[in-house]
Amino acid sequence: MGNNLLDSTNSQADYSSSDSQFGPFGSKRWTAVIHCFFDDSGKESDQGNPYVCIAGYMAIGDGFWTLLSNAWAHQLFRHGISWLHMKDLMADQDEYAALKWDWPKKKSVIEDFIKIIKGSQVIGFGVAVDAVAWRQFPKELTKSEGTAQEFCFMRIIRMIGDRLKRVRPDDWVVLYYDCDEQFTPARFARFIGLRKRNPELKQYFRGFSIADPKSFPPLQAADLLAWQSRKDLMRKLGGHESRPEYKLFFEQTTPFDVLDYVSELWTGTELEEKIVKPWIASRQAGKPWDASERNLDMQKEVNE
Repeated sequence: MGNNLLDSTNSQADYSSSDSQFGPFGSKRWTAVIHCFFDDSGKESDQGNPYVCIAGYMAIGDGFWTLLSNAWAHQLFRHGISWLHMKDLMADQDEYAALKWDWPKKKSVIEDFIKIIKGSQVIGFGVAVDAVAWRQFPKELTKSEGTAQEFCFMRIIRMIGDRLKRVRPDDWVVLYYDCDEQFTPARFARFIGLRKRNPELKQYFRGFSIADPKSFPPLQAADLLAWQSRKDLMRKLGGHESRPEYKLFFEQTTPFDVLDYVSELWTGTELEEKIVKPWIASRQAGKPWDASERNLDMQKEVNE
């Protein structure tokens, strides 16, 4: 797949007809394809890493993605970079090494891209897990729940599925992640397994794709959100306040900004109370258990 996905001239590709349903005037009803772009930050295997996070954005059709991508490309051109990748930017690696940007310049660039995200009105989702607590899980439990990254992935699916069921029950989703050799096989296996086990979520999740972030600006936006979210959690863990650029995600700075973000933070306490203890009780009762697919009340919403 190429950049045509984000080309507004090809908007018909984002809709599929349903022969069995008709509108009030006899015309066919159209079902929207919702594109979702996500990225992760932090690795469970890194013993010094306290959090694992997956975050990103969704929007119906391609119009909002075209708006974001065009503005994103313009800012990349303005700042003389080919793409935005937070890990490399902050470490002055790869193409950023020659730029020698100081922190005020980096902060300004980051804020330019955050403003684009808010102005494009895409909907944000995020899940973070206490990686320290997850690493202490019984091996029998991690065999079913997988890694912390896999758990975040499945919770993201549950959150999107809940939103669709509530407001867009006839639409369906295509998920996009970056080309990560370490995480992609497990994510795809979880995606296929979910479709086999859960007919309702199978109805909503019909596509899984990996893509090159350099060619897909929405994946760069997901990287920005995931990186900032995990860093903010680490700051709070150290007793520090959120940085201004993170707060900017959730501040309406123009009349055109739409703030719609849903998140889950699984601390060690929540993991113990809502996963470990129920899992032990289920084993004792001889019942199956899969926390990632349960509708656990952990969501925090920002809607303005």
